[in-house]
Formats: sequence, C-alpha cells, structure tokens
Amino acid sequence: MTSDSGKSGGNAFEWLAGGLFFGGDSSKKKIASIENSKNVHDLLNGLQGDLKKVLEESSKEQDDQKAAATADENAGPTPAEFLAARLARLRFLLYDERRITSQQESRRNAPPVATAVLQGITDSTMQELLPCLIENLSKLPFESRKAVSHIFNYLLVAGLEGVDADMYTTITDTFRSYVEHYYDRFAVAIVEGLDTSKHGNTDVALHCGSMYRSFLRHPSLYRGLISTTERVQRYVFPFLDTYVHVPNFDVSSDALECLKLVLTAGGDSVPAASQPVMAEMAAEFLTRDYDQVWDERFNAKLLSDSASYMTRRVALQILSAVLLTRSNYNVMVRFVASKRNLILVMKLIRDTSPHITLDAFHVFKVFVANPNKPPEIVQILKDNQVKLCAYLSSLHNEKAENDPQFRGERDLIVATIEGL
Repeated sequence: MTSDSGKSGGNAFEWLAGGLFFGGDSSKKKIASIENSKNVHDLLNGLQGDLKKVLEESSKEQDDQKAAATADENAGPTPAEFLAARLARLRFLLYDERRITSQQESRRNAPPVATAVLQGITDSTMQELLPCLIENLSKLPFESRKAVSHIFNYLLVAGLEGVDADMYTTITDTFRSYVEHYYDRFAVAIVEGLDTSKHGNTDVALHCGSMYRSFLRHPSLYRGLISTTERVQRYVFPFLDTYVHVPNFDVSSDALECLKLVLTAGGDSVPAASQPVMAEMAAEFLTRDYDQVWDERFNAKLLSDSASYMTRRVALQILSAVLLTRSNYNVMVRFVASKRNLILVMKLIRDTSPHITLDAFHVFKVFVANPNKPPEIVQILKDNQVKLCAYLSSLHNEKAENDPQFRGERDLIVATIEGL
C-alpha cells in the first residue's frame, strides 16, 4: 500500500493506523465481511478452519507463540480474531432473528437462521465442531467463550420458553438429539470446565455452569447425568467434593446453583410437563446413592463447620426442598430417622447467623413433624425438651410477628415437642 500525497492529514493518519497497526484496508474488509455476513454455512465453514488454526497455535510453546506474534504483528487479523468475529456473528444472527420476527404472522415457518445453524453443525462434515469448541473453551478468546455458551444454550432452550416457543420446538428437539449423540463428550467437557484448577479461568467455569443448567431442563439429558452411580460420580460428585468449595465467590455460587438444580430435578426451570418424570428420576438417584450423597458428602462437607457461610446456608435450603418434595418420601424418612442428622441440625439451629438458624428450622421441623419417629429421635427431643421449647418459642420473634405461617409452624413444633 502506498500513500497519496494529495490526501488530507486525517486520511494519511487513517492509512498509518490501518496499514501499520491493523493490517491495512484488506484486513479490515475481511473482518467487516464477516461482521455483515448472513451466510450461516460460510460462517460455520470458516469457523471450522479458524478453530483448527487456533488449536494448532495453542499447542506451540509459549516462546514460539511470542515469536510468531512479533513476526506477524503487521499481518492483519489472527485466526483467533477471525474465530471470534464468526462466533459473534452467528450469535447475533440467532438472537436477532427472534427479536425481529416477533410477530406471529411472520413465524409460520421454521426460523431460517436457527434452522441453518442446526443443519450446519449436525452435518457430517461439521458435526464435531461444537463438541470441539466446548472441549477447548479455555483456549478460545474471551468473548468467543461467551458466544459458544450462548449459542449452545439458545439452541437447547429456545423451544422451552417464550411466547413463540412452539416455533422453536423442532429446533430444540433436534439439537437435543444431537447433544445426546455426543452426550459424554459434551457432559465431560462441561463438568470438567467448571474445574478452575485446570485452566484458571473464572469465566470458563461460569459458562460451563450455564450449559450444565441447560442440560437440567431436559429429562433425557438429566437422566444421562444421574442414571447410574458411575454417572453420578462423574457428573454430580465434583460439585459436592470440589466446585462448591472454590474460594472464588462467583464460581462457588454458580456451582451451588447447579447442585441445587441437579438435586431438585431442575426446579421451576423445567417445563411443567417434564417435572413429574424428572422428580421421579431425582428420587431414584437420591435413594440409590443415599450414603454417598448425604452421609459422605452433603452432611460431612456442605454442612460442616469448615464450610463457608454461603455454602451452609444454600445447603440447608437445598436439603429442605428435597425433604419436603413428595416424590422424595423415602429419602425424607431415612434422613429424619438418623440420630446423627438430628444432632447436626440441632447444632445449626443454634448458629450465630439468624439466616442459618431460620433455614435450619425448616429442616428441623421435618424431624419433629414425622409421625413415625424412631425411639432414639424421640429420646433426643425429650432429653432436650425444656431447652428446645424455650429457644424455639423466641426464635425469630420479629419474623413471627409479620409472618403468620412461620408463627404457626413454630408454635406447632413447640407444642409437639412439649407433648412428647
């Protein structure tokens, strides 16, 4: 590129900035063409080539990368930049399609962008592109990680929510079948992606957490996480053993949310029609793996003195939700029949934190309300009858004044203990 002496100073500077620092007009045009492209097939094809180059570069030694970066500093956009541009464009096209065509009249046919993206990533020549992107999420540029998770989540849940969800049902069903085909590759990459000790990137863990929660919105994908003890060990126990205990608040909070949903069968995020069957799946796995889930991990790690305030509080909320779910009757009966569990909850109900004492109360009341208390449970309650009644009678008085339901539950529990 040569400069034109007749150009203004401003244009000369534009040439200098564009040519010297950004690879010139041709390089900018390449990125601009991606940013304006509407050809999904071309974007996906280019993305596949970009990813291959990015992974090849990431496999080099750091010194080699630095040398290459110095040598190519004037060569224009890198493969990582092209990859980021294509992913950003795909994400934009998907989300913008739904925003623009919001009128029902324009939604009589399948959404063309989502259909094209789905056809592309499930094509035999590109069907491993998305698993490979997620497996190598930590090697991608920062914004590209977000785009990958957004695209994955969009395709997996678009048909589950929104006034136009019915228009995307086929898209989501087809994509779910594709995920099932590569189930273990996706599940392993997502669960291992939450382990910040392997890559040190908080954002990667958070993106993987969001994709894990999308799994929990589909019965078939949820079943794949918890159908056997081996699968629970692989896809659930890392949360109980490691992820919820990570010092980083954002990561541990996100992991606790994932744990809550996997133990409560997806909660309210699951379509109403799927909730009963998923609740039964959860009850089966929580009963089958009771010792490993509750005794060895949940009680011993999440409710222990060494656990953080947030971990103990959320754990109590999860426990209360599980015990009060009708399909978990067998889990509830076994849990409240344990002397050790009762002692643990009685300790938590006297915690210095008012929030923890309130959450512990909602677990404690299940022990007291159980009409078939084992003799050892009755004996503990009787031995501590006076102290318990005195303590509970004044528990959260301010809340009791403004919350008739809590006041009624508290008074009933006190009366039940007094009547033993």
